Amino acid sequence: MDQGLFSNNEALEKQVTRLRELAGSLERAQAAVLRADAGQLNIQTLKQHTLCGELRRLGSVPPLLASSHAQPVTSMEVAATPALDPLAEHQQALLSELQDMVKRVQRLNREYAALLRRARRTVDIFCRVLASSDITYVPPTSQAQSAAPDSRG
Repeated sequence: MDQGLFSNNEALEKQVTRLRELAGSLERAQAAVLRADAGQLNIQTLKQHTLCGELRRLGSVPPLLASSHAQPVTSMEVAATPALDPLAEHQQALLSELQDMVKRVQRLNREYAALLRRARRTVDIFCRVLASSDITYVPPTSQAQSAAPDSRG
């Protein structure tokens, strides 16, 4: 049983670590969008893709955590339970941290999606302004060609 708990704890630790990295990448991607840093945005998007693939390979979030109605274990419940062995206590701590990280990544994902929607709307507005200004502005190449004969004559 201890070997099963140990390997389960290792898997939980990997999931928590990957979720932490994913949360950090989402935060950096948001900052890149705000700075209009396309290079950093591409880097973070690739990193997120890689991390999501690793999380899929590690397995799904335990059913207890996947439910949006899952309740965290309170300190009163822990105090009321008989003393657990260190591996079981560590597993409870990991499950709690995993639950917190899942919520954090979900929140960051919603915020990032909203930011990208707003950025897309802004780009669409600029594209419409640019498209509607075609008649107003003469392309620079036409101006350069029309100015060239005047300077020779």
